[in-house]
Parts: sequence; C-alpha cells; structure tokens
Amino acid sequence: MLSELPEVETIRKRIESAPKKEAKFCLMAAYSFCGRVSEVIGKTSPSDLAKTKARGPTGKDVILDIYELGPIKEEVAIFTVRTAKRGGKKRNVALPLDPKYEPWTEQLYSYFQEFKNDKVFPFTRQKACAYAREIFEGLSYEIDDYKLWDNGKAEPIKAHPKPFRTHALRHLRATELIEFFGFTGIDLSIYGGWTLRSMIGVGSAMSRYAHLNWQYYFQKLLKKRRC
Repeated sequence: MLSELPEVETIRKRIESAPKKEAKFCLMAAYSFCGRVSEVIGKTSPSDLAKTKARGPTGKDVILDIYELGPIKEEVAIFTVRTAKRGGKKRNVALPLDPKYEPWTEQLYSYFQEFKNDKVFPFTRQKACAYAREIFEGLSYEIDDYKLWDNGKAEPIKAHPKPFRTHALRHLRATELIEFFGFTGIDLSIYGGWTLRSMIGVGSAMSRYAHLNWQYYFQKLLKKRRC
C-alpha cells in the first residue's frame, strides 16, 4: 500500500522544470493520463518483449471537442490511451482546455500536433524511467507493511521508502482525482483503465459502466486547480 506521496505541486513543478522537452512531455502525459509507462512510450525494448508492449500514442490520438451540460459549455481535449493490462483496449482521457482547470492540456495538445502519424514518445520504457530518475531525484514515498503470498505461504514485507518513479505518477494522479476532484471508483475505472472489480469490487453485472465515455466524469474536472 502507498502512503505519504509527495505533494502534487512538487511533482508538477519538477516535471515543468525538466531540461529536455521530450522528458517533460512524457512525464506530463503519464501523469495527466493516470497512465502506466507502457501506455505512453512508443518503442518496446528487446528485454521487454516477453512481458510488456509499448502502446504509446501517435500525434493523431487527440481531438478537440465541446462538453455541454445545461449552462456549461467547455472546450475539451480528448486523448486516446491504450490500456496496457487490458489488451490495449482504448479509453478516452478528457481534459479541460481552459488553463484555469488544467494548464497542461493545451501544451500537451500542441505537442501532439508536432508528430501527426508518428509516435509522440518514440523511445523505450528504460529511457522514460531514466528521465523520471533524473527529474524526481531525492523524492520518495513509503510502502506500508503488507504480505506477499507465494505457493500458499505469506511472506511479510516491512514498510520501507521507495524512490518516486513513473509508476508512482499513476498513484499520485489517482489520489488527486479522488481527493481533490471527487472521483468515484466508476470514474477511475473509465479514466484510468482499471477494472470495476479492482476499483469497487463488483463483477460483470456492473461492467457496462466501464464502457461509459468521458462525459461521465468530465464535469468533476471543472474545478480550479490549486497549482
């Protein structure tokens, strides 16, 4: 279990100050999409072939649209993300274009436009992790005590600090979506690609909700950011 994650403001400032443009936008995308690193990077390394596959977007994997609900009318950028642990199943991550809600959306959209049909982040997981190691140097979070089951036997794992890296971005974003934006388990399932069983402990009878589109959660993102 994760605890004591760094502040959102700290992580966002680190990302914004990244010296390399591709590093900045790679981590910006990973955070914004609540994504696994394989959902962002565009190249699979030989050592990863047996266990993971790069599913990162091309420049065409974003469109602009309008969200309308009663008096609300907001521009939105909709990014197509291919969910890593669900066979590359597509999900739509919708972000408000107005910078008072999300200052990174327009930057990400403009960056994607530079690549057209090409991969936006045409490098491997190892390179993305190296960028994260450099940018988040000195930051860590605590792993709580838990038990690892192996062949029916439980092995206790003691609480310990862990360096803040790419996967921690997914947990930090999910925490922010819950605590600041008021996301529910269904919202997170749609946005981040988790199954409903893992989010709220329900089975196939509720699975239809996982197919709801970005309109289901979008209004909750229309909240002025703290940073």
